Amino acid sequence: MNGQWTRRRAVGLAALAALGLAAVGSAFGQAKSTDSTAARLRAVEDRLAIEQLLMGDYPRALDANDWAAYSALFAKDGTLIMNGGSTKRTGPAAIQEFFSSLKLPAPATSEAACPAPAGTHRTMHVVNNLTLDIDGDTATDQAYWETISTRDCKSVVAGAGHYEDVLKRENGHWMFFKREIFDELPPRTAAAPAAPSAPKP
Repeated sequence: MNGQWTRRRAVGLAALAALGLAAVGSAFGQAKSTDSTAARLRAVEDRLAIEQLLMGDYPRALDANDWAAYSALFAKDGTLIMNGGSTKRTGPAAIQEFFSSLKLPAPATSEAACPAPAGTHRTMHVVNNLTLDIDGDTATDQAYWETISTRDCKSVVAGAGHYEDVLKRENGHWMFFKREIFDELPPRTAAAPAAPSAPKP
């Protein structure tokens, strides 16, 4: 009799242990699923924020000659490199000062049939073919760029190339830690309409 009670007690304890392990496993699985969902959501949010930086905020600031907005897209120790490495500026203040010193004409804003009246110009910077790798609070990317310039009702592709970037999250926002601009427009085979010199995108 005593032996049967001991066996029944052992079986009962084993069943309780199995139930306990199942409950722990279920809770762990739920926590893992929650963590995975949060990580996926964060990855989507990060990509959308970076796309807004690269394809929205950056080219619009550039086309508007808004150098304060342009330079604010760089981290406090962010570096801009262009012209084959001969131009290099680090920090928003230095980047803003560089472009402001060029004294470029204000872009045209007319909505008439000819968007750039005589004596003015308009540029549109197009960014596409993005490849992006996000790793926590840093990221790297490459993208193509193209500059369409309009002057006196004539438009040309004034520049084309690609970007190579290192990005980082600073104060909760994605910023350029390093942006290098590569100009790859081949030599022209025919004369193009005259256009004012403009900064690389």
